[in-house]
Amino acid sequence: MRDARGSLPAILALQFLAYMHNIVHNMATASLPYVPITERELRDHLRACLVVAAQGLDCRVVEELSIEQGSARVDLAVIGDTLEAYEIKSDLDDFGRLHNQIHAYNRVFDRITIVTGPQYAPAALELMPSWWGVIEAHRQDDGSLEFVARREAVPNLAQDARSVAMFLWRDEAIEVLESQTGASTPKRATRTQLHGWLAQSLSLAQLRRSVTRRLLDRVGTTRLRPSRPDDGLSHLDASCSGFHYLT
Repeated sequence: MRDARGSLPAILALQFLAYMHNIVHNMATASLPYVPITERELRDHLRACLVVAAQGLDCRVVEELSIEQGSARVDLAVIGDTLEAYEIKSDLDDFGRLHNQIHAYNRVFDRITIVTGPQYAPAALELMPSWWGVIEAHRQDDGSLEFVARREAVPNLAQDARSVAMFLWRDEAIEVLESQTGASTPKRATRTQLHGWLAQSLSLAQLRRSVTRRLLDRVGTTRLRPSRPDDGLSHLDASCSGFHYLT
């Protein structure tokens, strides 16, 4: 059964609920002006925490991971045996694009978590798809951020095999198809055709394993590094601070 959350009316409702929550919050704390949590603060803290969590594991942290051949990008992703997405929405963000992002992420990732501030966290819990995790950021007295898990992400049952296959370059798709099925591919087969054949020929588990292995080969190192223009990935180095939750 399709989860109705993530629809356009739900996104508009999210913005309204966040607006009302902000009014109530400001009234309750009139003597303590609220300092909005910015996208840069959320990204820097989340990146640092994920990098540390990935140390010693066979997984990589990637920023601005392009999906479905560039139709959408996720703020931060963890690539390992599975594909995990972290979408950042600050107190100052516009939620206008979130409707399309939700559906794109649902087609691709095994687990998805939205990371947001206290203004949007209550509404996110109500309106994001039920399998999405929600991490709420709180500003400490010293100005630093602390992450608190409001809901843990669970496996996504709405993945689309073709969308997962679209991570693969043409030569990678040919290699996977021939090694997994034993079939020869036509020399003039397009990348789109290859992705379709992969989606039809392989189970989602087989396809996920093949895709993650090749994405990991492209990144090549646990530490984030400067991006190469040809790998479709973006990487930045980071230091670390405390982290209270990781799916």
